[in-house]
Amino acid sequence: MTFKILSLDGGGIRGVLSARLLQEVETVIREKHKQELHQYFDLITGTSTGSIITAAIACQMKAQEMIDVYLNEGENIFLDSVRQQRKWRKVSEAIGSHVLYPHETGEQGLTKVLQKTLIHPKFGSPTISQIDKPYILIPAYDVYSRNTTWFANNPVDDGAWYDNIDLWKICTASASAPTFFPPYELPYNEEENLPHIDGGVSANNPGLMAIAHALLIEKKNNLKLKDIAVLSIGTGDTTCPYSYEEVKNWGLLGWAKHLPDMFLNPGAQNSEVICEQILDSVGGDVLRLDFDLNHRFEGEKQPGRLRPLLDQPYNEYIYKNKNKYKEISEEIDNPEACPELIEAAECYLDCGEVYYGQPGVPVREAIKEFINSHSPYIQAN
Repeated sequence: MTFKILSLDGGGIRGVLSARLLQEVETVIREKHKQELHQYFDLITGTSTGSIITAAIACQMKAQEMIDVYLNEGENIFLDSVRQQRKWRKVSEAIGSHVLYPHETGEQGLTKVLQKTLIHPKFGSPTISQIDKPYILIPAYDVYSRNTTWFANNPVDDGAWYDNIDLWKICTASASAPTFFPPYELPYNEEENLPHIDGGVSANNPGLMAIAHALLIEKKNNLKLKDIAVLSIGTGDTTCPYSYEEVKNWGLLGWAKHLPDMFLNPGAQNSEVICEQILDSVGGDVLRLDFDLNHRFEGEKQPGRLRPLLDQPYNEYIYKNKNKYKEISEEIDNPEACPELIEAAECYLDCGEVYYGQPGVPVREAIKEFINSHSPYIQAN
């Protein structure tokens, strides 16, 4: 009996890639266990766009429905009018400002999309405490108290200040990435609000948090590390290099613009490595699904030498599967990239390989082995 955790990275519109990989997982779960995602996993955690997928699963949505949200509503979150303004970097820097996507403008904006999307068949728009299964964990960073809030539907004490907050509001907070969205306020009490920003500031890959949370909430059932299995799904790794000449001239606004891809990815990679090492050391299980969006360098890296850049970056899985060179957008706010992100995910499923007990395991085979290896977790009475 295994306690099964699903962990979902942040990454903006690139969450559509995660949703497509998750669709494959959903198919195998249905075939093997006759269950849906919300029934199979014991704990689901997600940061930023991963929080949205987490909440969607908790609301019993299917993977295709999640994919459709990105395809159909992405442009209502990342408004083209704002996106075009953000491209005028010289103008923004000249006036000392940075254009942000609004949480709400008319019937558009992140809050509007989440409010109409995250609907539970029983509760309508649920509060986080109304979700009784699965356990969910959503991190967001509280800029007032300067700590990470672990939003969970099963607080260890007799309740939490956020118990009666709508799930879509918590997701908005977790997805409010710095330099892309303003902070989002959540009601703390009748007089005070707490401003939160993207949980990726502290945990863009929340898998490690989820392990700690699982051990605490299942302490009464004597859960051990060896009984934990983690399926961790990323949003594609960015590979765009920055030279010294570029970086040294960025200035304050230049660094702010590159904050997400410069600082969020290393934290996610560290969490991935720590999860793997901890669980591997005790006989637990972890499967990571993620890949480089683009191949950019020639040859193998040599100590002390820089590898030359390719003339044309390309996604290696699309090339292997379809024999065509295609560069994938690495932006997290480009809704037009959704079809190519889905294509890359599908080609990764077709011809990608992962380390799962041994190197070189085909992705689909690894997914099936993970699902087939873990029966439902039965809690002690």
